[in-house]
Amino acid sequence: MLDEKRHLYTLTIEEFKELSKIIATDVSYLLHPPAPEKKEPKDVIFIDELIALTGYKESTIYSKVSRREIPVMSYGRPLTFSKQEILNWMKSGKPTVAEMLASALMNEQKNKKR
Repeated sequence: MLDEKRHLYTLTIEEFKELSKIIATDVSYLLHPPAPEKKEPKDVIFIDELIALTGYKESTIYSKVSRREIPVMSYGRPLTFSKQEILNWMKSGKPTVAEMLASALMNEQKNKKR
C-alpha cells in the first residue's frame, strides 16, 4: 500500500501506476454510479390492509386463518399475506386452502397423465 504522506515526485513508476489505477477507479465510480435497484411492487400486506381489501372484520380474518380458509404467507407475528394470492383467492370464489391444495393436486395429476 502506498504511504499517503509521500510526495508524488518520490514515487516509483510502478507506485505511480498503482496510484493512477486507484484514482481512475474512484473517479469512474463517481461519474457512473451503479444503478439503484428497482423495487418491485409491494406484495406483502398485513392484517389492516387485508381488512380494507376483503371487508372482513379482524376477528373473522383470524378465525379464517386458524381454520386455514384464507392463504397466509406467515403465521407468526404479525400475520403476513400476499396481496396477489388474496386477489386470486377472491376471484376464485374464496375457497378454503384445503380446496385450493386439492385442486392444485388434481391439476398436477392431470398434467402427468398427458
